[in-house]
Amino acid sequence: MKKENILEIVKNIRKGTNTKIAWHRKCKTKKDFKGVISKRVEAIGRLGIDYNNQKKVIEKRNIGQLPESPEPIWGGIGEFIEYPYLIRHTKTGQLYLRLYNNTGQTPNKVQYYQDGQPVDFFGVRDVLLASEKKEKSGDCFCCKLDDVLSINGQ
Repeated sequence: MKKENILEIVKNIRKGTNTKIAWHRKCKTKKDFKGVISKRVEAIGRLGIDYNNQKKVIEKRNIGQLPESPEPIWGGIGEFIEYPYLIRHTKTGQLYLRLYNNTGQTPNKVQYYQDGQPVDFFGVRDVLLASEKKEKSGDCFCCKLDDVLSINGQ
């Protein structure tokens, strides 16, 4: 999808509603691996809400699970271009959508590919870098604009 199309769709989504987003990206692999591993993800998140006003975030700040005040995005290398959903990486210039985890328990759908052919995770896990194998946690997630395939089926 083109950046302009993504931003137009995002601006027309009511803030805080569960939004289905799909993206496909190349995975980081060990240096000696010669093929290409990628993954396609379908996730549900909420766009356009203020992280710091979320009840869960406030509770975590009150009990010490999060710092008392907000910290810089990605340790200072991220900045909002359009608050609260579009972030720019200050070193690479890449743009990211920031979404907050959905209100339900819908798991992400992930499909791995090796050289364009569908494979399961166990078929590629030995060539993936450790950072690719970690379970993601936290209250929000980011998706690189260049990788977005669709938003709410559009």
